[in-house]
Amino acid sequence: MAQAVPKAYRGLSLVCALSVAALPSAPVHAAPAASASPSTSTPAPASPTSVSSPARAADPAFAGETIARASLAIDTNGAGPAGPVIHERLDEVGNRQLRRAEVLPGRGPRDPWIRVTVRALPGDEPGYVIGSGLYVGDDPVGDSVHETECRLCTEGEAVERGTAEIERLVPFVRDFAQAEREARIKAAAPPPEPPKPEAPPPPKGLGGRGKAGVALLAVGGVGFFVGLGLAVKPPRPDPDMPLYEISTRPAGAITLSIGLAAVITGAVLLALDRKAAQRRVSWLPSVGRGSAGLSLAGSF
Repeated sequence: MAQAVPKAYRGLSLVCALSVAALPSAPVHAAPAASASPSTSTPAPASPTSVSSPARAADPAFAGETIARASLAIDTNGAGPAGPVIHERLDEVGNRQLRRAEVLPGRGPRDPWIRVTVRALPGDEPGYVIGSGLYVGDDPVGDSVHETECRLCTEGEAVERGTAEIERLVPFVRDFAQAEREARIKAAAPPPEPPKPEAPPPPKGLGGRGKAGVALLAVGGVGFFVGLGLAVKPPRPDPDMPLYEISTRPAGAITLSIGLAAVITGAVLLALDRKAAQRRVSWLPSVGRGSAGLSLAGSF
């Protein structure tokens, strides 16, 4: 019995070991499925590419790029029997040259167009006259119009000359696009703010009323003290007529009153002058986008 128990334990441990070894078989297959699901649910490479073009379109840095546009018009009606061949070949090579120069096709009458004309030389001499220019509507752009002769030229050489003329006009297209962009930016920019009105500085020194007030204060002060002295001086007997007295009090009272009135008047004039100096008003022109007027500035 003592030997049967260890065997049972060994049998039990063997069964447990087999069961433990068999259990991971199911999660082993489940783990890749769980790990695979996040990779399929979050397509990292596809997401940026799907939103990259709207982001570039919404980014102000890309929205502010200069985009050159121009249409290509070829006229070979005067080139003789080889005109259709030259037209087809020059249209193909010329548009390819514009795409290589990153010039997009025009979208409306405001975009310029490149005009290339090929006509045969007058007379019996073989060759062609090739004219080119950049136009907006019917008006040429700057000094872009040019004409050259290709004497003894074949159709292929005429196409090469026409392609060279198209390449010559690419800088004119770019300059026109840059000028148009700068004009749009300038038109869309807010108008400059008018200068803020500033109150003029107070005048230095006293005005006319202030000077008159100071003078009256000085004269009135002197009169006030002189009148006060005369008013308080006691009367004395008249040496010629001892029964009468000589008194300065009436004259002092009058002088005192006049001096006091002068002091009050001078003080009022001086105060009015200082108040007027602090209250300065000025009219300044005010010009804005679509409006004009005057601005009142001052200190009160």
